[in-house]
Amino acid sequence: MKIFILICISITCFSCKPKSEFKKIDFESFEITVPQNWSEIELNGTDSYVGGIVTSEKDTLIFDIGAYSSDVSKNDLPLVFDKKSYAELTEKQKKLLKNTKHLIVDTISGKIDFKNYLTQKFEIVEIDCFKAKIITTRNKGYGTTGIYIDSLKGGGQNSNKTKFSFYGENLQEKTEKEFLNTIKTIKLKKYCH
Repeated sequence: MKIFILICISITCFSCKPKSEFKKIDFESFEITVPQNWSEIELNGTDSYVGGIVTSEKDTLIFDIGAYSSDVSKNDLPLVFDKKSYAELTEKQKKLLKNTKHLIVDTISGKIDFKNYLTQKFEIVEIDCFKAKIITTRNKGYGTTGIYIDSLKGGGQNSNKTKFSFYGENLQEKTEKEFLNTIKTIKLKKYCH
């Protein structure tokens, strides 16, 4: 009888599947595999398809698919401030700046090497069947992290391109790391398959 009970317990233990740490979210145009505790949110776009995800750290990640989806890598402004512009920042912005490489000067001049104070960097990678820009921050917790694809369909200067951006701002370090991993799981099923 003890052997029978032991066999039943063993079968029960081995037949139970552990709960996955990840789940797929299907946004119709694409799907992405994310941590189990991330949640999909609905957003309304005027000229494109937008939506997003809220992470376990309460960071928000937004995607935008359409002709006017912006390349967030082009928002890479250097963190150089004259005293007047620094004074105009909110307390939250000033707090975020404390952990970044930034410069505060009396007057902004051409003698400053602005490249040393950029907030982002990017690399070109392949995501599903497209070349994509992966944008990361130079300063943890400050700047934009995400992906941009210039043309899911269409091409040429005068055509209607469908662009794709998916990004978060000032992400916590854990979220940034997880987001960069989840970006690699994107399947652009409406465009690649």
